[in-house]
Amino acid sequence: MIHQTIDLFKALANEDRLKIIQLLLKHDEMCAQDVEKNFFLEQSTTSHHLNTLRRAGITKARKKGRHMYYSINTPHFLDMLDQFRNEIQQ
Repeated sequence: MIHQTIDLFKALANEDRLKIIQLLLKHDEMCAQDVEKNFFLEQSTTSHHLNTLRRAGITKARKKGRHMYYSINTPHFLDMLDQFRNEIQQ
């Protein structure tokens, strides 16, 4: 469990990734290209940030045609935060 918590906080410890989370919360779901258009980042950098968020369990992705669509994995994200809170209260 501690490794999941470390990955979670590493993913959150980046200003661009926090802005991506805010953007996804505002729009529910977006394709990677639309996320990229909101930032002054290279496509590869945006892809890296989106994949980091997905691997940490913060977002989820689905493929439709040639596009990847990302959204916040709300139940899992909230569960991870609850587990962290429970661990530090013990």
